Amino acid sequence: MSEMNRNDQERVNESFARGVEGFTEEDLEKVRKDGAVAEEKSSNLGKQFESFKLTWSLLQDYWAGDYKNVPWKLLASIGFAVAYLVSPLDIIPDFLPVLGFVDDAAVFALVVSSFQSELDAYQEWKRNQPK
Repeated sequence: MSEMNRNDQERVNESFARGVEGFTEEDLEKVRKDGAVAEEKSSNLGKQFESFKLTWSLLQDYWAGDYKNVPWKLLASIGFAVAYLVSPLDIIPDFLPVLGFVDDAAVFALVVSSFQSELDAYQEWKRNQPK
């Protein structure tokens, strides 16, 4: 997957910060309803595909009431990342081959880098769940 230029990266970071700040529980519910689209588009995330799977799994366990030990800011960040993924209106339009999903992947990379310890704790919890 191609790299973004510095200006696009800064725009993604700013969009992420604004989006997470204003993210609500209603927005999170909308994300849940867009799950099929998100899962379909996630295959275009390249190296960040695993990040999508991890964060989507965390949201699923949260919605099911199985995993509640998660700060709202992480839920809002994941929710915003998924909403950004399904939205055709983002920094680099999705219709552009290869480049169209670079910004989407960058948003998931931001979530992981910002919440690595919380995501590690979730993975540990998930590993310890009965199959």
